[in-house]
Amino acid sequence: MKNSANTLGLNTSNLMTLDKIYITNFTHRWVEHKKIAEAEKSSKGKILKKSNADSLLLTMLDLVFEEALEFPLNNSQFYSDGIEILLKQWDSKYDTEKSEVYKKISLQNKQDLLSYIALKTFDNGDYFFTQQVVEGYISDYIANLPNSPTNSQQIELNSKAVLKSIEAQHGVIVRQSKGIYSFSDLALHEYFAAREIANSPTPQLLEQSLQDLVERSTENRWREVFLLLAGMLRSSDYLLNLIKQRANALVAKDEILLHFLNWNTQKSVGIKAPYKSSAFRALSLEFILNLDFDFALALDNDFAYDMGLNTAHLHAYTQELKNCQFSKHQKQVLKQYYYTNKLLVDCLSHARYVSRPIREQITENILVPFDMWQQIK
Repeated sequence: MKNSANTLGLNTSNLMTLDKIYITNFTHRWVEHKKIAEAEKSSKGKILKKSNADSLLLTMLDLVFEEALEFPLNNSQFYSDGIEILLKQWDSKYDTEKSEVYKKISLQNKQDLLSYIALKTFDNGDYFFTQQVVEGYISDYIANLPNSPTNSQQIELNSKAVLKSIEAQHGVIVRQSKGIYSFSDLALHEYFAAREIANSPTPQLLEQSLQDLVERSTENRWREVFLLLAGMLRSSDYLLNLIKQRANALVAKDEILLHFLNWNTQKSVGIKAPYKSSAFRALSLEFILNLDFDFALALDNDFAYDMGLNTAHLHAYTQELKNCQFSKHQKQVLKQYYYTNKLLVDCLSHARYVSRPIREQITENILVPFDMWQQIK
């Protein structure tokens, strides 16, 4: 069985799941390499250009570790700390290299500007965007800052200067080719998009933003935005409830799927086995959809240490599952329902704060349609 949670790579979200000792050793090695690079800087003090997109994230890892001698457990907090330290260092060390316009933008507003650009482009599916597009977003933002000129031509000139400063200094947004830009790493694009939602100016706008976001719950490219957002919100109760409602809405109009899910819930509660019923519900969908047992394992780690999946008390159950016949469309809906529930659990584990009643309600009712909730309590 493949366990995706154990897959390692250079992606920061993966690095954050590693053992703390491994991360510490990794960082110390990176610090040593950084010290060598520092010694090789030119007399002008320019930072050496990096040959790959991971370099900025590695720099942030270094900066955060140097600041606190440990890493935040929350990915969202890591990005927040890293970006703030990065921008502060640039502001203090390279003040003379910034444009006059960029100098007047506060640290908070710089992050807000990057967040505004990130959500606009990410929402449109634009991982790469033209210079004209990004300068337009910059113009929209800086036009509302205090003491901003009202002349449109001056605002346009200012937006060009701001983009050039961002590119030349911290490199969060970089030029990929002539007239084409992107965030230097997809992880940063996702972080700033999530930050823009979390920092909605009013409770009403935040609610609407979350409602709009949850409509994207079946789109895999938004998954990290959901997880990062859960780690930013003061409380994730509303977001988690919306995801649960979205999951149930996917199957609500199909009586055959509802009948199956209700039957599966009753079976999972009634079966005599030392495993969580939620894990059995996940297992049944994974069996029908021919998926790896990732979700079932995540819901109940005892599965990882017991090969009881083939024992007699499960044999009849799997035979019944084999008799379930679904259309291609119904299987697609079931897959969306499965992944939306998985997203719900992942958001719960990444959340900064969740009230105990909501946490218990979600934990006890994974892959359970709303109309079955009261029956299994």
